[in-house]
Amino acid sequence: MNALTIIGQVVGFVAAALMILSFQFKENKKLFICQVLSTSLFSLHYLLLALGGNTNAFSGMAQNVGGLLIRIVMLLQQKYKWAKSPVTMSVLCTYCAVMAALTYTGNPIALLPTVGNIVLIGAMWTNDPDKIRIGQFAVTTPCWLTYNFIAWSISGIITESFNLVSIGIYYIRQAIKKKNEKKVEENAEP
Repeated sequence: MNALTIIGQVVGFVAAALMILSFQFKENKKLFICQVLSTSLFSLHYLLLALGGNTNAFSGMAQNVGGLLIRIVMLLQQKYKWAKSPVTMSVLCTYCAVMAALTYTGNPIALLPTVGNIVLIGAMWTNDPDKIRIGQFAVTTPCWLTYNFIAWSISGIITESFNLVSIGIYYIRQAIKKKNEKKVEENAEP
């Protein structure tokens, strides 16, 4: 492991800590600001991994810049109508596709972050927390997790594993809650 790779891994751990911390905020603005910081550091993380010799990491860098743009636009949606436009969503998806083409190394797994980002953009545009979770759980997180193994992003593997477990726990809690509510209803009936 060379110096750039080691520094990249350290930056990645700071980015991972910020991403995990972001889920502790109830206010969307604070959550997105923390994620903007994390995504910026993840962009640097992948750039350092790529410059350290793993050219597959260039796609992770480019797609994290896309993730950064997505989060900035989501913050701006509260104030600006253009940020909610389907045209804006299309521009973000186009950015992801163009960056995939520009950073493609010949390894099809390096395209997975692009798939994950495009699904995330579509899910986030619904403003429906359940659709966002489903998109992230079923597509975005598995794509990034798989990709992180070829980019050898240890912090990326940890972050995406945390995301899967966290969303899985959420769905288990919701299922238990529904089951308990159903029992209460059944016991309340005469």
